[in-house]
Amino acid sequence: MAEAIACGECSWPVPAEFWNREGAVRCPGCRQLLEIGVFPAIERVPSGALPQAIGEESEASCFYHPASRAVIPCEECGRFLCGLCDIEIGGKHFCPTCFKTGLAENRLENVETRRTMYDSIALALATLPAMLVWPAVIGAPAALYTVIRRWNAPSSILPRTRIRFYLAALFALAQLAAIGALIWAFIRVRPGPS
Repeated sequence: MAEAIACGECSWPVPAEFWNREGAVRCPGCRQLLEIGVFPAIERVPSGALPQAIGEESEASCFYHPASRAVIPCEECGRFLCGLCDIEIGGKHFCPTCFKTGLAENRLENVETRRTMYDSIALALATLPAMLVWPAVIGAPAALYTVIRRWNAPSSILPRTRIRFYLAALFALAQLAAIGALIWAFIRVRPGPS
């Protein structure tokens, strides 16, 4: 918990009883009028961030930090872990080594390590073949299929919009319209029988 906030003028610590007052208060150091408003979160104790030191010799220590008190064992190997080393996934607790091994062997069902970005694939299918006419005959329908089929598929792990899907559909439809116009032009311009 924060015990004091420093004055903006003289950096003198202003104690908590001066915070969130209706009117201004005077700084104990420079007598400047201050209005100090703080959020209640300033008094919240951080949870699980730092490991606790061992108090007695009979307490178990963390496998990775011998000076820290163990709070839970790893469910895979049984090593004792402090709050800093504990990795909780789906209600199970793992040490860093077992977590890394579980990722490498795909034993952790609740952890996604990669995702296919179908919106980027659809955009590539729509734009790359547009450079040449004949690949667009295959690429444009493939891009439309990908847009329609994967519209509700999970996106990137990071938040993304669907702009790539919109652009892919727009480019693919434009390519199909251009191909249709070329075919129509060939049919119309074709010389008749002599």
